Amino acid sequence: MAVSAKNRSIDIGVCTFRRPELADTLRSLDAMEMPAGFDIRIIVADNDDTPTARDLVAALSRELTVPIHYRHAPARNISIARNACLDASTADFVAFIDD
Repeated sequence: MAVSAKNRSIDIGVCTFRRPELADTLRSLDAMEMPAGFDIRIIVADNDDTPTARDLVAALSRELTVPIHYRHAPARNISIARNACLDASTADFVAFIDD
């Protein structure tokens, strides 16, 4: 019996802090031609004290085809936001992009 090959996975971490460009960034990621054989997911780490990006990410997750996972990382520190993305990642590979 043949075993089907499982796709490898890539999580794309996006750290954000009150950025109006976040929607454009997420739409651009969704529009990219994704590599064959990979499952792609976006992780957004909101680095604001209050979860200001949560509603936007929730709305876009219903619009876009790439799955989006939201994390609130309220410490105003890019390293904490990146670590929140890494903590949420379950992928074989992680890439980071600025919004």
